[in-house]
Amino acid sequence: MMNHLITFARLFPVLVFCLAISLMTSCEKESFAPAPTSNLVEYSDLAEAEYAPKDKAYIQAPAFTFEIQKNYCTLEGVNLNVIIDRPENYTFKWAIDGNHGGHNSYTPGCVCGNTATVFITRLSDGMSLRQAIDLPACGLDFE
Repeated sequence: MMNHLITFARLFPVLVFCLAISLMTSCEKESFAPAPTSNLVEYSDLAEAEYAPKDKAYIQAPAFTFEIQKNYCTLEGVNLNVIIDRPENYTFKWAIDGNHGGHNSYTPGCVCGNTATVFITRLSDGMSLRQAIDLPACGLDFE
């Protein structure tokens, strides 16, 4: 029959281990400080932020920045091109009046209609932004 009594030889290392852990955690507790509070009010809803006073407006930095360059074509329409740093790190999707418009950083030739929308997705984390731009009307109307 085995004797399961705790002897001093078994208890001493356990006590030393518990003492070491308690000393380490007690030292760590003093290093925690509360986070500084911000004067900026963050709204959970953008609609609520729209009617807030301007000094307490909702501020959210864009995930990344880009610009759409518009070049007018000779006959009709415009050629649109996305200007962004390191375009190889992003995917692009164009929609011209709700129809597919390509997957390049530029539109496929001259486009016209109502609106063009570009959807840009950063490959590293999947963050997406979109921007719509008005297009010139198709066809010349000589009346």
